[in-house]
Amino acid sequence: MNYIEGSYPGGASACPETLRQYFDDGTIDGYERILSEGKEAVVHVVSKSGAVKRYYAAKVYKKREERAFKNRADYLVTQNLFKRRELLAVQKKSRFGKTVEEAIWQIRETVYLKELFAAGADVPAVVKAGQNSFVMEYLGEGEERALKLVEAKSEIRDPGGLFARVMRNVELFLRCNIVHGDLSPYNVLYHRGRVVVIDFPQASDPRRNPNAQALLLRDIRNICAFFARWNVPADPEALYTELWNKYRLNEI
Repeated sequence: MNYIEGSYPGGASACPETLRQYFDDGTIDGYERILSEGKEAVVHVVSKSGAVKRYYAAKVYKKREERAFKNRADYLVTQNLFKRRELLAVQKKSRFGKTVEEAIWQIRETVYLKELFAAGADVPAVVKAGQNSFVMEYLGEGEERALKLVEAKSEIRDPGGLFARVMRNVELFLRCNIVHGDLSPYNVLYHRGRVVVIDFPQASDPRRNPNAQALLLRDIRNICAFFARWNVPADPEALYTELWNKYRLNEI
């Protein structure tokens, strides 16, 4: 996602219509600004007043026709979130199937995030899931947002330890039967020594997705390539082979 500078402080009238549901239910009472925009969603900074003002990130999914990434039935049928009848409708591209496809796209990320957070992974906590959007933990301090790894090169003091932390998460994801599928230094956030992995709408279950092994290897290669600039020793093929074998033998 590309970060966008700009501030639009205010209440419900200042924010996109999709986010007003969270004002209505009391989850938030302030709208701050647009944080970033990616191929499938726009992330906004919202807030809740109190003795200490709390900031959250609200992800709003773009409409299908506005997304650069288009869902494909051959990818979605690997998920286990809907019944066979509904997934067949997706494959046939019927009107009902398109409705199901959108529902899968929009709930998959929160389903995975909740499961991974409960397992102890470094992912944002989901605060509230709603229609076409969800509110989650905001990584940062007020106006100071977390940086993507590619932006934080000058702030990283322990690249070896950070690499190990990211790889720990890759292993933990796999233990939960999840492969991120689009992991890179662009969707790992860094703030004061803490890392948080974001953007899971394209994640998949390796027990059902025949492409999961290739996606896992690509994820590991991306992370190794980034940390190679600090000469962190890593062989992505060896790491992948060891991790996949442990997963296959139920040893993680």
